[in-house]
Amino acid sequence: MRQDISRKIYRELINGNIINKQILDGSLLAPNPLFDELASEQNRTVYDHLYESIGYELKQLGDSFFLNEIGKDDVLSDVAMKLQTLLVVLVRGVSDRHLYTGILTDLRGGLSRQQIDEMGDEEENQQILAAVGLKKRLITEVENVLITRQLAFWNGQDNLVLTNGGKAFLDHLHGM
Repeated sequence: MRQDISRKIYRELINGNIINKQILDGSLLAPNPLFDELASEQNRTVYDHLYESIGYELKQLGDSFFLNEIGKDDVLSDVAMKLQTLLVVLVRGVSDRHLYTGILTDLRGGLSRQQIDEMGDEEENQQILAAVGLKKRLITEVENVLITRQLAFWNGQDNLVLTNGGKAFLDHLHGM
């Protein structure tokens, strides 16, 4: 276990961020040393015990890690509800535009800011977002929830693309 990396991991996780297997490095995806540290077979048990001792469970979903408070698995947190709602609105917007859903996960693809703005202007989407407390423009909420928590990023063409964690949550939604 590397102490310098462990501290970075803690800061990310305790602030509600996702640690993804890959990170954007310029216009390419590169391995994330934080993920590699957590995923290491020899370190995983140590990290599990460390976070358990302070009241959290280290969870892995696909190629990403995040924290859950122990005993809160059955409760959909406010953040999780907003995250799921944003993903649903984006996927619906992709479908309504007859786009391939893989556009959300393709590094060279993604959704443009204009497409996201158009989705946010649709009255039904505004009602869905407002119902879960997302009252700002869709693009702002995407920034505040998905980008900030490292579930998505803006690629080299300034299009929104889901990270490993964003993909994993989307896959989890489809499996529900």
